[in-house]
Amino acid sequence: MCLGPPARDNELRSPSGVRRLDRPTAERSAMTSSSSRHPDTIRTLSEDECLSLLSTTTVGRVAFSSVEGPELVPVNFVLIDRTIYFRTLPDGFLSQLSRGNDGVAFGIDFHDDTSLEGWNVTIKGPASQVEDRATINLVLGHSQLRPWAGGVRPLMIRIEIRSISGRRVSGH
Repeated sequence: MCLGPPARDNELRSPSGVRRLDRPTAERSAMTSSSSRHPDTIRTLSEDECLSLLSTTTVGRVAFSSVEGPELVPVNFVLIDRTIYFRTLPDGFLSQLSRGNDGVAFGIDFHDDTSLEGWNVTIKGPASQVEDRATINLVLGHSQLRPWAGGVRPLMIRIEIRSISGRRVSGH
């Protein structure tokens, strides 16, 4: 079945009848390999840059495997001495991390749709409950750690940084 007028020499018709312009091979190649035209569009961030970016926001995402499969959960956090801290409920969903979990990832990111720029930072390391009263008081005294979800969240979880990586992307 053919929908619409016949295709011109530079048009292709999909099986569903939708017409699209067939671009010359060189143009198609340039469109799919923008990194050859802009070799610096994605740049790996240094550890210091990643740590610096972690202090620019208060919300990140914790990723881990639970009995129900992969989980990705936003949390309010603070970075103190190369360790991520966040608070949760003792019987809440994230409390399962208090028993220790070596396979945890944590990430933050930023993007600007207008400038086509952004970055991400990913941390991997073990999560566990904070039980040391001095550390709990230090973290609770930090002005950045204010849970958005209501209620008291007395259980404190830490993610130790075993590895940290990040990338910055620019669409220009």
